[in-house]
Amino acid sequence: MAGGADNNGFRAAIGHPGLLPLYDYWCELQQDGASPPPRDAFDPRRLGRALAWLIVNDVVHGAAPDGGPRFRIRLEGDDVVQARGYGAKGRFIDEPGVLLLHNEVAAQYRRIVETGQPWYSEGGFRHAEGRYGQLYRLAVPFAGALPGRVDFIFVGFLHTI
Repeated sequence: MAGGADNNGFRAAIGHPGLLPLYDYWCELQQDGASPPPRDAFDPRRLGRALAWLIVNDVVHGAAPDGGPRFRIRLEGDDVVQARGYGAKGRFIDEPGVLLLHNEVAAQYRRIVETGQPWYSEGGFRHAEGRYGQLYRLAVPFAGALPGRVDFIFVGFLHTI
């Protein structure tokens, strides 16, 4: 699901209340309501406990074989590592063993880079210990050195078992 001009409709479709603070804060940081906010404006203290389930991805422009972007995990919260069963900090999401559905996620991240709009998804999740649960994922773009260019994607990654 993509974001867009209908921020209230997008917000209403977010299926886990734990992701709403990330989305609301991202909307608050948008200065014009359309461009991704600058990463430097992000204050991690505003999310408190939610940092445990946050992933920060670097967008490495032009690094994919087709000239498109690749996505490297810069930071990941403790709850993300525990759910996945391993840390992936510093690795690209398309490296073997990092993400099971890396092609689907990379396609959505590319769309975020192109549109500057957030993405939300939910579905089944297999915990590292073999238990199954529900995954809720909200990805929001942030700009880096060039205003309006998506250089970071912050992901809220919540799971229930």
